[in-house]
Amino acid sequence: MPPVKKPKAVKIEKQATPKKTIDKSKDVVSGQLKKKVAKAKPQKEKGPERGVIIVKHLPHGFFEQQLRQYFRQFGRVLRIRLARSLRTGNSKGYAFVEFEYPEVAKVAADTMDNYLMFQKVVKASYIPPEKQTFNFFRTSLKKVVNKAGKEIYVSDVTKATQRSVKKQNTWDESACQQRTVANLKKIKKLQEKYKDLGIDFSNLLVEPVAKTKKTAEATETAEASTSKAAAKSAAKKQKQTAKKQPTLEDLLGTTINEDSDDEDYVDASDDESEEELKEEEEEQSSEDSDEEEEDLPPPPKKKNKASLSDKLKRKPGTGGVQKKKLAPAAKAPKNAATQKLQLAAAKSLAKPLPKGKAKKSKK
Repeated sequence: MPPVKKPKAVKIEKQATPKKTIDKSKDVVSGQLKKKVAKAKPQKEKGPERGVIIVKHLPHGFFEQQLRQYFRQFGRVLRIRLARSLRTGNSKGYAFVEFEYPEVAKVAADTMDNYLMFQKVVKASYIPPEKQTFNFFRTSLKKVVNKAGKEIYVSDVTKATQRSVKKQNTWDESACQQRTVANLKKIKKLQEKYKDLGIDFSNLLVEPVAKTKKTAEATETAEASTSKAAAKSAAKKQKQTAKKQPTLEDLLGTTINEDSDDEDYVDASDDESEEELKEEEEEQSSEDSDEEEEDLPPPPKKKNKASLSDKLKRKPGTGGVQKKKLAPAAKAPKNAATQKLQLAAAKSLAKPLPKGKAKKSKK
């Protein structure tokens, strides 16, 4: 069979899609990028170049105040930051110092490098402006005054907790009202949140009483009355203490009448007892010698009233208090008759030596 010619395919022209005209005046930016651009802060213009140095191996006790005073000899010091621990607030041993001019910073770094200070070799190096990318003077530590009145460095979190505790511990009327208002706002938010469940917090709310002029005057009068009462009580206490002030005799009464453990105290009563014993011995001897005389009553004893100065007699060259000394045992006086009897007994017992022995003893 002869070949058959196929008809040519007819080209069907498609309708051209309408082209969108792009305005070159508008810039195409994504939504995320738009948010970032909106949040981005405008860059500040760079100021004049400053000189920054880092000082290492600082001795203990060389803190911010000491650093500022020491580096002031080189030039004007703008900022100082001593590296401190976030947990304890103690120094880490290195610091950053910023000077007004870079030339001054170079001189300070050269002079302080390998400088012996309190048995420590200090290291110092200059940081040029090109390498000052990091903010060396930014810190989260805060200065706080502790209970002892000393300034210490603590982290931002600990300072915030201390501030909140201090705020909660204040019980002034204004502070209480602020707290109640803040709590009311929280409860209103909860009520809006659980409105669909039918929970109503209005029965539980107690709105704070607004402070008026009358209430303020009443509180002022009450405070004035309490202050007056406190002043009166303090005055009474002072009067009572003034009345109860002891005298010297009251203070020394216990030491005079009672025995003490110290050995330097001499009581005048001991001297009196010794005098009495001597008087008794004299009386007894006079009675034995004069037996024929009539027994006369002893003369009345003179009782000297010991004054405070007599009772506080002290030995020369001694200080303190002395114990009472025991009186010596009184020896009984011997009568004349007893003495004669003793002599006769001694003569009878004594025998004369033989003649031969007596001569030998003489030789």
